[in-house]
Amino acid sequence: MNPEAERHQYSQEIAQRAATFIRDKVNEGVIEVALKSSRTDMVTQVDRATEQLIKDAILERFPDDSIQGEEYGEINGSSRYQWVIDPIDGTTNFVYGFAGYAVSIGIYDRELNRTVSGCVLDVPRGNIYSALISQNALKNGKSITVNQRKTLSEALLATGFSYSDEIRKIQGRIINENITKIRDIRRAGAASLDLSMVASGEVDGYYEMGLQRWDYIAGAFIVEQAGGVVTGGLNKLPSYELVIAGCPELVVQIEEMVNLDRYR
Repeated sequence: MNPEAERHQYSQEIAQRAATFIRDKVNEGVIEVALKSSRTDMVTQVDRATEQLIKDAILERFPDDSIQGEEYGEINGSSRYQWVIDPIDGTTNFVYGFAGYAVSIGIYDRELNRTVSGCVLDVPRGNIYSALISQNALKNGKSITVNQRKTLSEALLATGFSYSDEIRKIQGRIINENITKIRDIRRAGAASLDLSMVASGEVDGYYEMGLQRWDYIAGAFIVEQAGGVVTGGLNKLPSYELVIAGCPELVVQIEEMVNLDRYR
């Protein structure tokens, strides 16, 4: 087994362990909540404990690998591989008991300068979305592809809202001005799941502002391996400013719809 495949397989094992841990904590029924950057940016002791579980598992098997996590920052290792983890993507949903949160693990090759593995596990539903470089994306072990819906008027889009009030105002204006131009819109509350659902055809396209790298790296890679495109709009790479995903033709139309120069 090559190094990417070995890590990819292990990432799914770790995600399953983490999901079991999270479900056990839900069953215990005591969730301690704190705020981070704003009133909408919550973190729980379960987020932190889950990230620690994932980090410990990675370093036990691959002690020279690097890790970037949402809650505890970075560990710089000597190997070419970096694990990018969001222990609970969709913490607000988790706190409220709303079924829409996931364990997200991406693996980045620093020599190739690209993601080589992605795993997103939908904790409440048990679905696992995954992709390995040079292979088709999978949902629960079965091959998936993005929808080829090529016009906005027929497209079901997913999006989310930033923790920043200023970015939220822009997002509200975009929806207000374009809601009549699309089939409909969904807001599930976890970027990694939104992207995974683009990959599997559960929605047609996706856009969002204000995401961190750990929010989108695994899901974006799964979209690409499912035949889709992920951009930051107008020939830019995905970033905190903007992430757009879908089939190539639809992405061009979403880029035109979410032209941030019009809304600033």
